[in-house]
Amino acid sequence: MLVEMNYCYILDGILLLYGLILTVMYCRLRIQTRKKEATCTQKQAPEGGIYAVRHLSVVIKKLFKKARDHQGAVYAAPHGSDFA
Repeated sequence: MLVEMNYCYILDGILLLYGLILTVMYCRLRIQTRKKEATCTQKQAPEGGIYAVRHLSVVIKKLFKKARDHQGAVYAAPHGSDFA
C-alpha cells in the first residue's frame, strides 16, 4: 500500500511540472505576440484575397451611403476615392 502512494506522489509531481512548463510556454508566447504587435504599428494596404474583397465592400458601402444621404449620383474614381 505504501508503494502505491509513492506512485501517486510521483505522478502528481510530473503533472505539476507539466502544468508549470505549459504555463511558462503560454506566457512567453503571449509576451512575444504583444511585442510583435507593438513593433508593427503601421498597417499594410490590402493587396489581394479576402482583404481586397473586404476593402471593395467597404468602398461600395460608403458610396451607397453617400448616394442615399445626398439623393444624387455618386461616381467613383478607379483608385477608390469617391466624388460627387
